[in-house]
Amino acid sequence: MFTFLQKEKGKAVAAGTRWLLVFAMLGLCQLAMAQQRVVAGRVVSGEDQSGLPGVNILVKGTTNGTITDADGKYFINVPGANDVLVFSYVGYTTQEVTVGSREAIDITLVQDAKQLTEVVVTALGVERDKKALGYATQSITSESITTARETNVVNQLAGKVAGVTVVGSPSGVGGSSRVTIRGERSVDLNKNQPLFVIDGVPISNGFTGASGRSNLEVDFGNGAGFVNSDDIESMTVLKGAAAAALYGSRAANGVIVIKTKSGKGSKGIGVEINSNTTFESVLRLPEFQNVYGQGNGNGGDFAFVNGGGAGLTDGVDESWGPAFNGQSYPQFNSPRTLNGQPIAFRGGDLNAPAGSVITPTPWLNDKDGVKNFFQTGRTLTNNVALVGSNQFGDFRLSYTNLDQTGTVPNTDLRRNTVSFGGGYNLTKKLSARAFVSYIKSESDNRPSISYGTENIMYLFNCWLPRSVNMGDLRNYWQPGLEGRRQFNFNYNYHDNPYFTMFENTNGQVVDRIIGNVAIKYDFTSWLSLQLRTATDFGDERRQYKRAFSTQRFPFGQYREVQIKTEERNSDFLLTFNKEVVPSTFTVTASLGGNQMRQRSNFVEINAPQLNIPGIYNLTNTRVPLQVSQSDVEKRINSLYASAQFGYKNIVFLDLTARNDWSSALTLPQELKDLGIGTEDNSYFYSSASLSGVISDMVTLPEVFSFVKARVNAAQVGNDTDAFTFTQAYNPSDPFGNAQIYGETDRLANFALKPEISTSYEAGLEMKFLNGRLGLDVTYYQSNTKNQILNIPLSITSGYNARSINAGLIQNRGWEVMLNAIPVKAANGFQWNVDVNFSRNRSEVVSLSDGLTNFVMANRRVSIEARVGERMGDMYGIGFARVQNTDPARPYYDPTGQWVGQMVFDTQGRPIRTTERIKMGNYNPDWMMGISNSFSYKGFRLSALFDIREGGVVYSETQTVGREGGIIIETLEGRENGYYPQASVVTDPQLLNAPAGTYIIGQGVAQNADGSFRVNDRRILPRQWHSAWTGGRNIAEGAVFDASFVKLREIQFGYTIPNKVFAKTPFRDVTVTLVGRNLALWTDVPHIDPEVLSYTGGTALPGIEWMSIPSSRSYGFNVGLKF
Repeated sequence: MFTFLQKEKGKAVAAGTRWLLVFAMLGLCQLAMAQQRVVAGRVVSGEDQSGLPGVNILVKGTTNGTITDADGKYFINVPGANDVLVFSYVGYTTQEVTVGSREAIDITLVQDAKQLTEVVVTALGVERDKKALGYATQSITSESITTARETNVVNQLAGKVAGVTVVGSPSGVGGSSRVTIRGERSVDLNKNQPLFVIDGVPISNGFTGASGRSNLEVDFGNGAGFVNSDDIESMTVLKGAAAAALYGSRAANGVIVIKTKSGKGSKGIGVEINSNTTFESVLRLPEFQNVYGQGNGNGGDFAFVNGGGAGLTDGVDESWGPAFNGQSYPQFNSPRTLNGQPIAFRGGDLNAPAGSVITPTPWLNDKDGVKNFFQTGRTLTNNVALVGSNQFGDFRLSYTNLDQTGTVPNTDLRRNTVSFGGGYNLTKKLSARAFVSYIKSESDNRPSISYGTENIMYLFNCWLPRSVNMGDLRNYWQPGLEGRRQFNFNYNYHDNPYFTMFENTNGQVVDRIIGNVAIKYDFTSWLSLQLRTATDFGDERRQYKRAFSTQRFPFGQYREVQIKTEERNSDFLLTFNKEVVPSTFTVTASLGGNQMRQRSNFVEINAPQLNIPGIYNLTNTRVPLQVSQSDVEKRINSLYASAQFGYKNIVFLDLTARNDWSSALTLPQELKDLGIGTEDNSYFYSSASLSGVISDMVTLPEVFSFVKARVNAAQVGNDTDAFTFTQAYNPSDPFGNAQIYGETDRLANFALKPEISTSYEAGLEMKFLNGRLGLDVTYYQSNTKNQILNIPLSITSGYNARSINAGLIQNRGWEVMLNAIPVKAANGFQWNVDVNFSRNRSEVVSLSDGLTNFVMANRRVSIEARVGERMGDMYGIGFARVQNTDPARPYYDPTGQWVGQMVFDTQGRPIRTTERIKMGNYNPDWMMGISNSFSYKGFRLSALFDIREGGVVYSETQTVGREGGIIIETLEGRENGYYPQASVVTDPQLLNAPAGTYIIGQGVAQNADGSFRVNDRRILPRQWHSAWTGGRNIAEGAVFDASFVKLREIQFGYTIPNKVFAKTPFRDVTVTLVGRNLALWTDVPHIDPEVLSYTGGTALPGIEWMSIPSSRSYGFNVGLKF
């Protein structure tokens, strides 16, 4: 019993002890909690006061820490008042703050120029520290792409990147762009554009021409222009060969690397919305004369009868007619009467009842008719993205809707893009990442371009008399003949412009998928293997509809084109990255391979005449269908390797090597069996670059924050087209029941090799005053040999041309990038300046034996490569001038008195040169982009000016606009009207003509003895303005200095403080007023000098060929997250 009680007593004591310990521990916890508290706050950037996500916050001396969220906010448990919080972020100066008694601590981090840890995307999609690069790159971020935007994302590079020339096609909605980086290296104009890469994998940037079957060219856009801006995180330009060498035969012209957005950095799941609304208007129209109407310069009256010549000059399409003096004439839009009673027919209704009479109406100019024809375009772009991430992975699901109506009536573009990007850590060592984008692009009508009746600018700029009232052309069918007979002012040459835009349409539907998937396995912390495959598949359908009574197609036309393209890339990359000697020597090495497959299929079916009006179907043809088809495939297999060696994070050496095997340079087996040709389908490319951070090697004056030097050398190539070795037979349209075939007119060269470009580059990067001032200077030079030339052959050979390897092009230039922060006030106001400057020269060092010039393109002027001259030089027939250098040449003046004067013939017309002379070069002498941005708290104002100095442009508007009497220059010589035709008959030398009715050319005439006298021969204005261009044979009078300054972009935005939306889920709400291409300053008359034209799918820079006017845009952007 006693024993039992003793045991029970012991149990009670033990239990009491345990409870006492529990209460003691609870008391200690309460004491600790009483001492520990939560500190919260927000970390922002000192540059623009925006929240910084991912800032590391640590209680000094402990492992207790946290990071900021996407808005820069944080909270952390702090043990005591004496504890110190350490705030650190890559690229910013670390700050330490003692907690004290505060519960809210907001921090502003400032950039640390000495760290310079900017990460850029390089070849194969590899991200690297910019500090370690031995070559020049430049990047633009998502914000500069999506806030003030254009439909073609490629245009966003204009003025923002040194050495990059972007010329957008002025062709209405969704037009293409021509991009060159550091000038031109190939005599093939189609082979001077860079490679476009998405997430390390190349995509197609093809442009398929639309002309043929009597249709003019239509710009349906280039491949890269379809990429959705809202899916882009950054665009990095790899300029030199060393930067792009790992892309081998596709890298001769540089690479534009696009990195897509991801869900990284977000906490949990969030939604991002970006909405952009802009309005477009015509930037510039020709300056028309508004004094004279329709006529042929005979000084007589005008009367419309049938628009075909039955009336008084009613069949002509020129504006050399009577002045607008308040008189009345029968016109195409005048009312008709029958038996004295008004009837519902107009003067131009040729089906009006017999005996009806056209009532004269006032003869007036339609001053704003062309201007009013164009409308205010509208572009709506809305993007919504669902993003999320956690410790295992991230994702981003995005939908973008683009809806655009053009400035040209009845032109539009609708594009829907659905994209998904994401990554997942399947295990600690195995991860996967993928991106896919589906693009659906549709247009009911894109305008025809080029010179001809299908292009409205051909009419407006050259042949629309100023007396034609545009508003009265809106009702474009003759009554009772709807769908069969158009109504117009002229039935000899032209189509009603409203009829052209609403009935003769060029439709397009594109389905495109761009995607890639990559799997990465980390064998160790320093060795990994990545496997990746990607595709870019496009399916495009084009429909050309032409109505009955069209000038080119009296019985209409229906043409269908189906284009399927695909590029597949599969690669592997084994990467070694290790610090071999701690804090001293690092090695990063990669070994990889790529298999590229390109394929395109083109099918065209044309019904050149229709049976029934308005039925656009291939079965509705009244004549045999015309069919064309091609199927092209090309393959390239590649192996490559790279190695980077770093010493103390100060000196870096990069080496790369790549070997390509191309099917385009592989001889067909039949030729091998016959022993014909020498196959050389394997080619090797390499690069080496060295860079060193001088500011970390030696002690420099305090003014220097960072100094780095770099040099590199590299070799890349430019492949040839598929089937170059094939001597094929091409089908032509049938003759009756017989099919016609003809051999290709190019003689194959079975020893062809790729172009090889060897480049050298040196650069110096400096930062001063703690990063307030930065300067980056680069000099480069490249030599491209084995140019692939299609040289002309004698017609007796049976061929027109033969491809050969020959020639050497030398390309060299300077690039300067300057950034500064002139003002950085304590109240938060900051002024940033960014300037980029570039100057490039490409020279033709040699061509083939016996060949001194090669015509690259020809359209009124020719673009030629001549030995000793620049690439991009333009040649044409000029004005003959007096010279004193060669007695054997015409117009020699030994006295030197008249040297340089234009020479006129006995009729007072300019005499043209007997051979083409140099007109100039379409490349600018230099380019500069100047960006200023001002920020104050949540406000931001920025403006970008794009300056291009030098270069020339040829204007077909000037050439033909003079003939038609349309443009303002044609008022010269008729200031006081016309010299009557009857007087001209009796006074052919116009000796009695009053002033202001003739012109005397400024120059000289040659006497019978070879001497010269001042030209005094008078000439009528209509003849003069046609003679000025020699009947379209003299180009000199239509070539102008293409220098210009454009206000390329302007933004004024405000980020609403998040506290305003504290009780809502919304954050980071930004509203921005935006504008693009708002103003233009240039001496070029009538047109935007930033222009190109197309012929058969080839872009011709520097030649204006009745282009659609470029546009300015203005609107607003709204962005928010929740």
